[in-house]
Amino acid sequence: MSIIGIWGEDKSCKTTLALTFPKPLIFMEFDIGGFDRAIYRFQKDFDTKLIRYEAYPMPIQIGKFDPATLTVKPSKIIVGMKELFYHWLTRYIKHLENPEVASIVIDTATLLYSITCDSYLQEKQEIQFDLNGNLLPNEKLRTQLLQVEYREPNNRMRGIIYNAKVYKKHLVLVHHARDEYGPVRQKDGTVAQGATGKRERAGFATLGDSADVIVHTYWDNKEQKPYCKVELAEVKALEGMVFREPSYEIIDRTIKMLKGII
Repeated sequence: MSIIGIWGEDKSCKTTLALTFPKPLIFMEFDIGGFDRAIYRFQKDFDTKLIRYEAYPMPIQIGKFDPATLTVKPSKIIVGMKELFYHWLTRYIKHLENPEVASIVIDTATLLYSITCDSYLQEKQEIQFDLNGNLLPNEKLRTQLLQVEYREPNNRMRGIIYNAKVYKKHLVLVHHARDEYGPVRQKDGTVAQGATGKRERAGFATLGDSADVIVHTYWDNKEQKPYCKVELAEVKALEGMVFREPSYEIIDRTIKMLKGII
């Protein structure tokens, strides 16, 4: 079993790599669309139910309808995120407990982390209202978590990951890419925080503490094929390696060779 983080730009074959993991495989999709683009390569496994698919679309955040103007006013009240998170979590635990399931893919873990944070914020908001749905006296609606409160969503994410290890499942966490921010020298010679021009993995920054391998997938326009580069690995000799044909089998075989198992 292994915990692997995969990140890269859109359409860099992140989902394709995830679908190469051992079967039976459960694909739990928040970022709807990637599975449909990639599954044709694994149609036989899908038809024989070695790959099973579950969709978890984001809830629509509906504001308050104003009959005077016949418009919907945007609302800062979070709706449906808590319900989505616990619905997903219930299914996830069932898959962990199923001895027939070998791998679980979460696409994307970037969105899962966002949902985990928003569901906790929804819980914080809900205690600010009375049974009739009115904001309690002297309460100001919470619109974001305090920095110290991110400890709870982070702990929930760690629990999701660590339990995959306990149940000896392959857990594949697919992530979006985002701009990297850090100290950047300005034209006047000063240094300020800004976009560095590089890209990085988005969502749950401390994944590296728990993952066995983190890889970056990218598309080579010249060769018209995907590559992946190992950025972080429990087997340190693996770090920096580039694979021309990203797949679980090739990466796993390389790890075993480095460990002297084969």
